Amino acid sequence: MHDGRHIIITAILLLSIASAGGILTRYLRIPYASMLVIIGLFVGIFRIFPSLNITPYLIYYVFLPIIIFEGAVGIKMRPLISNILPIGMLSIFGTIISAIFTGAVLHFVLNFPLKQSLIFGAIITPTDPISILALLKNRIIKRGGVPPKTEKNDAGNEAKNTDENKEIEADCFANARNDKLAENTDGKEDIETLLTGESLFNDGISLVLFEVFLGLNLHGAAHTADSFFLNGGGLDLNYSYNMFYYILGIIKTSTFEFLYESIGGSILGIVLGYSVSLLLSLATDFLTEIMISLLLAYASLITAYYLHMSFIMAVIFSGIVLANYGFKKKVSNRTLEVFPIVVEYLTFIVNSILFLIIGIEINLFKILDIWVISLFIIALSLFSRFIGVYLISPLVNIAKSRFKIFSDGLTINKQYKRFLVFGGLKGALPIAMALSLPLNLHLRNEIITYVFIAVLFSLTIQAISFDIFIKKGYKNSI
Repeated sequence: MHDGRHIIITAILLLSIASAGGILTRYLRIPYASMLVIIGLFVGIFRIFPSLNITPYLIYYVFLPIIIFEGAVGIKMRPLISNILPIGMLSIFGTIISAIFTGAVLHFVLNFPLKQSLIFGAIITPTDPISILALLKNRIIKRGGVPPKTEKNDAGNEAKNTDENKEIEADCFANARNDKLAENTDGKEDIETLLTGESLFNDGISLVLFEVFLGLNLHGAAHTADSFFLNGGGLDLNYSYNMFYYILGIIKTSTFEFLYESIGGSILGIVLGYSVSLLLSLATDFLTEIMISLLLAYASLITAYYLHMSFIMAVIFSGIVLANYGFKKKVSNRTLEVFPIVVEYLTFIVNSILFLIIGIEINLFKILDIWVISLFIIALSLFSRFIGVYLISPLVNIAKSRFKIFSDGLTINKQYKRFLVFGGLKGALPIAMALSLPLNLHLRNEIITYVFIAVLFSLTIQAISFDIFIKKGYKNSI
């Protein structure tokens, strides 16, 4: 009973602090996520909540599904299909390049074991789609671009609750084929879809890479290499063959696991999304429709877990299918009006608590004690993102110019590259992956510390800098 009261009181206090942070954000002009992390740092320093214990299971199974789902149902089908080339190439190849580059640099500079270095690279690569989308939405509304969703017009009269209202609400869930709405967005939906879609999908790819690298057995390769060098490093065909054969085996196994988890999770999400969309047609009231829709996120997670597939990919694709099929044909107008508010509010609460807890759990003094390594980790995190974006973007533009099927997508210019690099904010997923590392993993505590360093910088200095950047550049970038 005491534990139950403690949890309730702690939750109320955290939400109260988050509300105060939301008010301060308006006056200090600091992004909401950054404000909460900064407040959390001070709360942690004064040990107001000394017994808070953030666990990977809480993030994986409670927080992440609703966060990912909210981003997925907001993706519009037209810009998604138009920009499938840059989203796909950046989220897959850009993520793999960034993760391997980070691991390689960490291995050679800090003399980290290769396996631990690759694990850190996979952990630090995913970006947070919610933080960046919140910043973009805020700027668009303040500039008077895409109007916020309301139920009243400027004169204060009730909005029409017939076809017009349904059209506006359906647009929130990917009904972007309406030419008039496409003109109102002035092309901004494309860059938002690119940023959000790439962030969502690289979350899924990074988690798959993390699990693949965690399962790697590099001892055989290391033993073969040691034997090779102990024998003078001469040309020994037997040792060379063993090294090549072992590495090839690792690549084959890792590739198969990667494809199974990522593609399998995507197919699973599509199947579940269509199944739940059909189930919605049997519901008789909007409350039941909303409940079924929200349960889809957690059903995708549970099913993917038991099938050993990527739950993030499953949640993403189930949300996209639900938004672009189920919400177009299978739900009532009332659901289209209420569901965006419900899922946005739930995500807001989850993110508020999560950002606060991240700030509370970060040991600022420990980071300051290793400030040289901290600066190196921050620079490595930014530069690895830079490498991934700037290596893949030219290939995207070449493919777009040569293949007519991709001609409707965005050409990634210098401004978009900057958006992708500086908008690659780190969030909850790296924290969850780091804390879920096996307790007996060598250098586990060091990896967790390095991850917290990168996340702290990303949610404070980088987020604030990006907010300033989009104030100046976003209006003229599209």
